[in-house]
Amino acid sequence: MRRTEQEYHRQVLIEYRRMNQAASEYERKHVYRIQCKDCSAVLTDRGMNAVLLSDRNIQLFSTDLLPNTVAFVHGDYAAASCSCRVRDVACINCGNVVGYHVNVPCKVCLGQPNNGHYWMFRSFEITAQQIFLQLGPMGMDMPLLWGFVRDAGDFSGGYFRTGDEKAARFSCQLSVHLASSIFLIVYKPALQRIIAQTFNEQENIVDGCR
Repeated sequence: MRRTEQEYHRQVLIEYRRMNQAASEYERKHVYRIQCKDCSAVLTDRGMNAVLLSDRNIQLFSTDLLPNTVAFVHGDYAAASCSCRVRDVACINCGNVVGYHVNVPCKVCLGQPNNGHYWMFRSFEITAQQIFLQLGPMGMDMPLLWGFVRDAGDFSGGYFRTGDEKAARFSCQLSVHLASSIFLIVYKPALQRIIAQTFNEQENIVDGCR
């Protein structure tokens, strides 16, 4: 590894430790690859572990941006344990209903601390693989934190807005505040590198996550 890369990896490690100690709870959350349990299609690489606000015993996964890998099915309906209006979403590869979108959040849920995500995945309909970052061939593999992930506000032109054509193609792909020399990987079902947009590879975007 070149010296400049070694220095950069060391800087990332320092920032990682700082983030773990002083960043917000949101920024310290781990990032997950979400796959359909029925067909194993990748639904998003921007997944976060979450809980149902109206029943914190129910584990979910969520994402902040509209994935192009799911589609709405049926009409909206009232959530079972609150007054939110939700609508189911299904994997476009196999049709399995994998979660829902919160169309209209209720006052009770809005009044509680939340992560601002409205795309939800039911844990029993998906598989979630933790994404790790590699700091060089001799470095440690560490869980990727949401503090390294770029959010919708980071993109000029607002092309991650719901309904935008580019958003429909790109929003399930990971985009990070890291250089391409930092590899992002998952271990299961086999070791695999995650394709991500990095700050020195602005055009490194593929057509969706599939």
